[in-house]
Amino acid sequence: MKAVLLIAAILCLAALSAVAAEDHAALEQRMRQQLAEKPGDLDARLQLARVLSWQNRHTEALAEYTRLLEARPDNVDFLLGSAQAHLWRGAPEMSLPLLRKARLLAPTYEEVWRTQIEALLALGDADRMRQARVIRDEARRRFPQSEWTDARLDGSPQPAPGTAPTAPAAAAADRYEWEAGFSDEALSRGLPAWRSRYLVGEWHGPDRKTLYAGLRETERYALQDREAHFGGVLPLNADAQLQLEAGFSDTHRVLAARYGMLQLEFRPASGWLLGAGWRRSVYDTGQSQVLNFSVDRYIGAERFSYTLYEGGPDGNGLSPSHRLQWAHYYGDRDWVGLTLVQGRETEYGPNGAFLTSQVSGVSLSGRHGIASDWALIWDAGSLRQGDFYTRSGVRLGLRHAF
Repeated sequence: MKAVLLIAAILCLAALSAVAAEDHAALEQRMRQQLAEKPGDLDARLQLARVLSWQNRHTEALAEYTRLLEARPDNVDFLLGSAQAHLWRGAPEMSLPLLRKARLLAPTYEEVWRTQIEALLALGDADRMRQARVIRDEARRRFPQSEWTDARLDGSPQPAPGTAPTAPAAAAADRYEWEAGFSDEALSRGLPAWRSRYLVGEWHGPDRKTLYAGLRETERYALQDREAHFGGVLPLNADAQLQLEAGFSDTHRVLAARYGMLQLEFRPASGWLLGAGWRRSVYDTGQSQVLNFSVDRYIGAERFSYTLYEGGPDGNGLSPSHRLQWAHYYGDRDWVGLTLVQGRETEYGPNGAFLTSQVSGVSLSGRHGIASDWALIWDAGSLRQGDFYTRSGVRLGLRHAF
């Protein structure tokens, strides 16, 4: 009797599968006929892309999603469907920029969050697992009525008898990073080169909290300085955060003896980021301050940014400086970018004088993953500081997450 029931169940499943395949084929045919009559029918093209994915014909589906996104690049359903097709065909890395854009455009679209977590888990390395936990924990707070338990993120081996218990699962969202690097810049007019070495450590905790600290050694105008700094990022709500930083130098020959900085950022709408900040620096012969106001616009894998700086020494008024930036994200965290600088800026010289002059510069920079949990940070550029000098060089850094 059990064998008969088993055979009947198998036959039923086969029949249902055949019906589903027939339904998919029929739906595909109807959508193609509809598009033949109305090529601009985006709803019909979306249905066609979906049914192609359901039949595991992901390359064909992606061709349809490409046409859809050309027509409506900010349509979240098109972004999500294209990302799912990449994920289902075994290319989760390609889905991440689409999902990042979709989540910025529609932060309350639950399926986007779930697909982004799946894509990160599909990559499987430790850094992506940590990112998936962070996003999952944010999703739990944003969608408390939904179930977000996942054995791949929550599961942990039981401690052996006699050993201390592990930290609770919530602590798994913690991430630590460090970066070590150097810079080397040549100056015109026969002036000595500028060089530096630095080390920075960061802790990224739940709720987007961050703490960091760093050390730097510099050589400018043949004078050597060292500096330490520490700071943190405090989320104010889901769309705003406050950054605080302070630093000091016990040598302060050309660096500030001490400084303090605060920066406020918030998202007024999907794809936009506004910022305002203030920095106060104390030198041996005086003090200076810099105000900044910025606007960032995210469009797909592109970021466009403008920052206005107003700064100068006390008693001399403020001088404006402008910074334009563009960055292209070709992975979830990897990018290349271009920066242009124009305006007037103040520099503290080796003789204790503040030098304000016209500046102009250009630089290329980027972040590139080179192995699991490792990334190369770099920038190269040139800055003209009025008639004093032109400074050109590179910075290289190595970053590790653990």
